[in-house]
Amino acid sequence: MTKSVSEALIQLDERLRERYDPLGSVEGANGAYLTGHVPHVAPSAYLCTRYAGLDVNGIRDAEKEAERNIPEPYKELLHHMNGARLLGVSLFGLVGRSVDRSGVGIGQPITLWYQNAVERPDYIPEGHLGIGAINGAWASQGHLYLAATGEVDLYNAQFDMIGTRWSSLVEFLEDEIPRRFSIYDDEGRETQKSKHLPGDTEDWERLAQEIDDV
Repeated sequence: MTKSVSEALIQLDERLRERYDPLGSVEGANGAYLTGHVPHVAPSAYLCTRYAGLDVNGIRDAEKEAERNIPEPYKELLHHMNGARLLGVSLFGLVGRSVDRSGVGIGQPITLWYQNAVERPDYIPEGHLGIGAINGAWASQGHLYLAATGEVDLYNAQFDMIGTRWSSLVEFLEDEIPRRFSIYDDEGRETQKSKHLPGDTEDWERLAQEIDDV
C-alpha cells in the first residue's frame, strides 16, 4: 500500500523529535514546534522548525498567494504543516497578511509567493510549483519544484540544471530529510562529512563562485 504524505510527515515528525529534542525543544500551538537547540549558532537557533497546519480556507489562501495551482500532495503537506525549516531544507507555506499563523513563538514560513510569482525562471515548466529550497555549503542553493505529475525536482538556483529528482513528495520526505541527519553530530554541529546538496551537484559551488567573481 502506498504511503500518504500525511503518514510520511507523521513519521518524520517522530524521527525529528526523537533525535533532536534532547538538544532542546519548544512547543508551539496546534502542533508547531522547534527542536534541536543549537546555541553555538545563535541563542535562539534550532535545527528544525515545524509550523502548524492550515485548514481548508488557509489552503485556498495559500493557492492564491502562490498564484498557481497547488497539487494535491502539497495541499496535504500544508494541511499537516504550513511549511517548515528542517536541517537546512526550507518548505514554503502561506504567510498572507495575518499575524502569526503558526503558533506562538514559532514564527512563519517562507512564502510560496516568492518562488512562484516573484523570481521564477522562464525555464521552469509551467506546471511546476516552487515548494522550497536547500542551502548549499557556501553560496550555491537548490530550489525544489513539485511537478504536476508528482515528481520533485531540485534545480540549481541560477541555472537550468537539475541535480536530482525524487519520484514523489513522499520519497523526498523519506529520503532527503533523513539523509541530512549525517550532516550534524550529536550536539547539532555540522560535521562537513556529508554533501549538503544531494544528487549530481558537484559543480554547483564552482558555478556560484564564478557568478560571485563577475
